[in-house]
Amino acid sequence: MMTTSYISSLSLWNVPRSASGRLQAEIANATKEIADGRYADIGLSLGGQVGRSLSLRQGAAEIAALKDGNGLTASRLSATQANLQQMQKAADARLATLTGLPADQRVAAMAASADDTLATLTSLLNASSNGQSLFSGTNTGVSPIRDGAAAAAKTNAVAAFQTAFGFPPSDARTSDLTAAQIQGFLEGTVAAQFADPNWGTTWSQASSTAITSRISLTETVTTSVGANETAFRQLAEAALVSSLGMTGLSAEAQAVVSNRAMSLLSKGSAGLVSLQADLGRVQARITDANTRLDAQSALVAKEIAGLEAVDPAEAKTRLNAATTQLQMSYSLTAQLQGLSLLKYIS
Repeated sequence: MMTTSYISSLSLWNVPRSASGRLQAEIANATKEIADGRYADIGLSLGGQVGRSLSLRQGAAEIAALKDGNGLTASRLSATQANLQQMQKAADARLATLTGLPADQRVAAMAASADDTLATLTSLLNASSNGQSLFSGTNTGVSPIRDGAAAAAKTNAVAAFQTAFGFPPSDARTSDLTAAQIQGFLEGTVAAQFADPNWGTTWSQASSTAITSRISLTETVTTSVGANETAFRQLAEAALVSSLGMTGLSAEAQAVVSNRAMSLLSKGSAGLVSLQADLGRVQARITDANTRLDAQSALVAKEIAGLEAVDPAEAKTRLNAATTQLQMSYSLTAQLQGLSLLKYIS
């Protein structure tokens, strides 16, 4: 038995309407793929390979984070090196000046510049980069040298001198002190201020634990210098010894004072050179690590592209086809809107 199918205008009306949603989605996806150069829906397009894609992207993000961290670390190291160089130049210049003076003028010259020397050293040690103290070790939120540390140390030293000899360093009776007495005071009482625990009590609130930074997927290095290093203590001690004055001492005793300060300056400068060399090696390792990270990043990016990349020409073809079909759908809808029973009868 033959049957006849009836196609109503309602059926024709609904067909383009149902297709338009699909076509609009295809247009949106194709447009996104052309703009991004990758599949619009990675999960749908890659299927079982989506896990590898996610793993590669996590690796790329880790490499990018390491590069960013290395940039901040390199900036901090550069600032640290600059301050170390300033300290070394100041120490070398001071040592050269004292060396060039007659022995009987050195103590007076030392006393005249001691306060400025201590202020400069404190300022350089309390420097910061990106809001973090350079020489505080892991205690980056505080300045390594305490406020008023130099003044407190000088007060302690003067009081210790008074206790040891019965009069202050500026007293005329210092001329009666022997070179051996002054040497014992400087190498014993004064030096003790710069040894632990006195150094931490009077001078430093820095951590002795250095900052360590992960600079590559497999490397971790020490990337800071702390104010508790011996070189800084020696420079501070040289300045404190100079600040006591003691110009009334005998020539032999004055020679002990100036020789002690000059020896500390020389040792402190040598220590700064060593610290700069250590940081220089770390900077070189960071540069090498960045080179390797760039190569790894390029390799990962290539693998990601191999999984996710789309052919722009193919995506453009799909976009054009979907756009044409959507326009035809709209055109058919407009024609159907013009159909009516009255027009058919007439």
